[in-house]
Amino acid sequence: MVLLPAGKALIWQKLDEHFIVYQPSSAETHILNETSALILASIELGPRSIHSALEWAAMRLGVPTNDLDIEEFSAAMVRLDELGLVDCQDDVMVVSE
Repeated sequence: MVLLPAGKALIWQKLDEHFIVYQPSSAETHILNETSALILASIELGPRSIHSALEWAAMRLGVPTNDLDIEEFSAAMVRLDELGLVDCQDDVMVVSE
């Protein structure tokens, strides 16, 4: 699976250990944990594989890649899809506008 950007129309605000993300296209506001925020941030930078997004998140957190919980990372991607922040189509994930 490859993660691809579809747009950069999200408005971000950090609040303590959470991130508030406003999605103008849907007029929805989401509160994300750091893992979910890092997934979205990595996708906004351009196309990358799931493994590359995981490595990028680990680097941003300052931990080895194998220290990240792959199940939590995968669950975060599924949740982002459910929220409409990413689309999973034909084995490709994109950030929704």
